[in-house]
Amino acid sequence: MKLRKKIIIFISFVAILGIGATYLMLHLILLNRFEKLDEAELKRNLSKATAAYHQELENLRTGLLDVAVRDETYRFMETAAATGSADSGSTAAAFIRSSLEPATYPKNHFDMIALLDLDGQPLYGGSYDLTAGIVTPLTQEQLTLMKLVRSRLPVPQAPGESRSGFVNLDKGTMLITLTPILNSSKDKPFIGTAIAGRMLHQDGIAQIWEDTLSTMKMSRLTTPLLADSGGQRVWTSPVSEGQMCIHTVLDDLFGDPGMVLTLKEPRQFYNSGLKSLSTFRMFYFISIMLMLGASILFVNRFILRRMSSLVRNIRRIGSSKDLSIRIPSSGQDEFSEVEVEFNRMIDSLEQTQDELRQQSMLDPLTRLPNRSLFFDKLNEAIAAVKGSDRQIVLVFIDLDHFKTVNDTLGHDFGDAILKETAFRITQVVGKHDVVSRLGGDEFTILLYDVPDEGSIARQLSRIQEALSMPHRIKGHLLYNTASIGISIYPQNGEDADDLVKQADLAMFHVKETGRNNIFQYSEDLEAGIRRKKVLAQQLLSAAAGNEFELHYQPILSTGQLQVSKVEALLRWNNPGYGNISPAEFIPLAESSGSIVGIGSWVLRQVCSDMRDFRSRGLELTAAVNISALQLMQPGLLELLLELLDEYELPASSLELEITESVLVSGDGIFLSLQQLRAHGFRISLDDFGTGFSSLSYLRRFPVDVIKIDRSFISEMSREAQGDVLVKAIIELSHNLGLRVVSEGIEHREQFDMLRELGSDELQGYYISRPLQAQALYSFLEQGNYYTGR
Repeated sequence: MKLRKKIIIFISFVAILGIGATYLMLHLILLNRFEKLDEAELKRNLSKATAAYHQELENLRTGLLDVAVRDETYRFMETAAATGSADSGSTAAAFIRSSLEPATYPKNHFDMIALLDLDGQPLYGGSYDLTAGIVTPLTQEQLTLMKLVRSRLPVPQAPGESRSGFVNLDKGTMLITLTPILNSSKDKPFIGTAIAGRMLHQDGIAQIWEDTLSTMKMSRLTTPLLADSGGQRVWTSPVSEGQMCIHTVLDDLFGDPGMVLTLKEPRQFYNSGLKSLSTFRMFYFISIMLMLGASILFVNRFILRRMSSLVRNIRRIGSSKDLSIRIPSSGQDEFSEVEVEFNRMIDSLEQTQDELRQQSMLDPLTRLPNRSLFFDKLNEAIAAVKGSDRQIVLVFIDLDHFKTVNDTLGHDFGDAILKETAFRITQVVGKHDVVSRLGGDEFTILLYDVPDEGSIARQLSRIQEALSMPHRIKGHLLYNTASIGISIYPQNGEDADDLVKQADLAMFHVKETGRNNIFQYSEDLEAGIRRKKVLAQQLLSAAAGNEFELHYQPILSTGQLQVSKVEALLRWNNPGYGNISPAEFIPLAESSGSIVGIGSWVLRQVCSDMRDFRSRGLELTAAVNISALQLMQPGLLELLLELLDEYELPASSLELEITESVLVSGDGIFLSLQQLRAHGFRISLDDFGTGFSSLSYLRRFPVDVIKIDRSFISEMSREAQGDVLVKAIIELSHNLGLRVVSEGIEHREQFDMLRELGSDELQGYYISRPLQAQALYSFLEQGNYYTGR
């Protein structure tokens, strides 16, 4: 993802996060605060409404006091009490006309007035009809109310004992107040009780609560309202249609809950805050968008544009691969510092490139030209002499056994030998010749304009002599030789690759034929090497292609002149090259590692043939050659035991032949031979006498049979001392408890001499050539070499 897109996404994310956080803060904090303010205001207004209700009761009581605390009213009550009637006498009529006339009711907002004596009997009572404007007697419900008041409330005897409240009548709720009747000077005892009431209509409620923003409602306490209260005297209802409601329970005149005062008003603070927040959100969103745009413009102008310019300049340098280009620096910000540091890095890279260009042409250890520079020089030399009669000699040198120096003495000694070798070569070649190190212990020499073969030979002789001189390194005197191959332009090739390849082939031939020599490339050499490579590759699939075949050469016991043992010899019939000699393909199989698979095939085939022989009455032992690689591979013993079990053969049916070189391979071979011998396999030492230090190993290694090499047999004669070596080997072997097999017998004279010397078994062409399995039966029958079981 581009940085531009990342920055835009980040800024947008921050803006959205800011808007979201602000929105949540406004709604969760401010609007909640506005709701709290509205609730507090509603509760304050409820307190005011309740106070207004009580004030209305107070006003009603004050109006009644104007009537009750008068001398005229007191005299009316005295007269009425004395005469027993409120209607008798001119005093009563005058009092009623002056104090209780119809205009007195609406003036004091009375709907009812009653004057009770000390026994609670009404001496006067009137109910005002607002529509007709007349005063009528008290209704039966009002008279019942008087009795209820007399029965449930104490009689007030002083103005401070006045009582006000409401009562619920059939026609509605009435505000009512009670006060004692006293004279104006209040020096006489109270003479009765004055009661005044007013029906609580909607107009009356409007007079109590005159607030225009809220409305007050007073209604009787019902069961649903009581359930909504939850047992509380003050409670609120959920907001509906933008209106808040709060309720409180009012006690009636007798102290019982009887009416609910409900105050409803709009959410002033909340609505005002919501409107303000809407306006704020709009301006805030616009501000955020403007800041977002300004941020993007700033980033694009001062960051991304500078970055794009820097990237374009870097790409221009990268695409041109010209380290001389520099980025122009502009400004004093961090990008300018990056440009300066980048130019400084380019300076360092340019300097390093020059150093690497020089070092890439030289070998770091010897400071000789390396492979790349050598090929350049070789191509230049070829181009210079092309079309002329001049020739170029390419010398390919590989140090012999150099790996042994590294493995035994360490790489410090190896590096010292390489540097000394490079110095010696440069001292014996001409000043125009080129010496190089291709890698490892391989060196090449390009000899310019060598006139004839004699000059080549003399020059190579000086090189070989210089390389053969001993090296004195850290107190050690080390001798080293070299295998040298040469190719000549234009006889052996016309381009650099061919010349190097052919000189390498010539050197490889020297390695295979004993090292420490010089050889020139030829077409026959390349054909031979190519043949070896092809055969080594085809060996991998020869067993699967049924190209191998086993021949068996009889081994004759000296005493009874019978065949009890044969040697299994491998033959290879290659589809392309025909019959390949074991002397050619066995070394190839060992060097390529395919000898392990081939050896397994041979063991299986031998076991199969041995079973067939035994099924026909021939209890033979087969001597099978085992290579050092097979002995070093894990699982050889398990394979042999598995084959014996599969083909139902005893361990004595196999004799495992090893060469002297195996004995010096290490303790691993020793342990492997011990395990094989412990399981009943006999061990035969083949080609005895051709190796070195073999006598010192005979007492240590588990060997059962000694096979005297054919080279000793071929040199035997009837002359004096002509058989001394063979005789000594036979006697030594018998003294060590070993059986002796003499191989390579080709004449009757050799056959007779070996029988006389005591050789236990005899093998050779004089007895029989190697035979196929089927031909072996005919041989045994015709020669009567085996009498059967």
